[in-house]
Amino acid sequence: GGPAGRRWAAGVDRNERDRQLVDEANARGYGGISISGLFFAGVGCVGGGWYAGWFERADARREYQLADRLKAQGCRIVVFELDGVLSSAKAQGCVPKHELDLFLQGTSQDWLPAVKALAFRGFKLAIATRSDPSVWDKTLGSNRDRYLVGPELATALILKRCPEVLPAFEIMVGYDPQAHQAAPEDSGKRYHMRRIAKHYGAAPGELVLFDTSAGDLANEEGWHGVLVRDVRQGFQFSDYLQAPANAVS
Repeated sequence: GGPAGRRWAAGVDRNERDRQLVDEANARGYGGISISGLFFAGVGCVGGGWYAGWFERADARREYQLADRLKAQGCRIVVFELDGVLSSAKAQGCVPKHELDLFLQGTSQDWLPAVKALAFRGFKLAIATRSDPSVWDKTLGSNRDRYLVGPELATALILKRCPEVLPAFEIMVGYDPQAHQAAPEDSGKRYHMRRIAKHYGAAPGELVLFDTSAGDLANEEGWHGVLVRDVRQGFQFSDYLQAPANAVS
């Protein structure tokens, strides 16, 4: 009942209020709450630590399982096809600029945390698409500037959805081997992956490609391939983490 008791009771009340604030912040995504700068600093530290993986459970989040398994496989460069992987929208690598928002609505919800975790863990990233700017230049003619194609479209998606990872995408290759009547050694995604490996100074076995076409994963050089099985969903963690042995090379 003395001063010490009142201070103790006040401390309990403050602790309870702090817990309520944290609960409200969690419920609202830390939005719309007026809390002292100190509280926000604390939440920021905790949030940063959560993103960095300080508080990972034994059943680590899938994005870090993906990163750990790719690293264990010897991969340090992760390459993605655009269509059916980054986005489930049926764009075939070419979208009118005024329809970009519709394309973005199809962004794979698994791909976003995956690519953020990969960039955070130091993986190098790349795009390998059959959407070839040189082909679209001829096809679209004077209307070309109204469209986003291949690497341009991939860049626009990344800038809108996860701009912090764009620096990790040092190279994006848009090349259509059929349009160029490519030799067998450049068919599928062989040409793309060779260019990407050269850019990063990497051995073929250090690269992995996520693609919707089993034929485009075929190669004799030793890079790894993962089949994205549902183009209506785009990239999913299960494509790699739960894939049958014959789906991952």
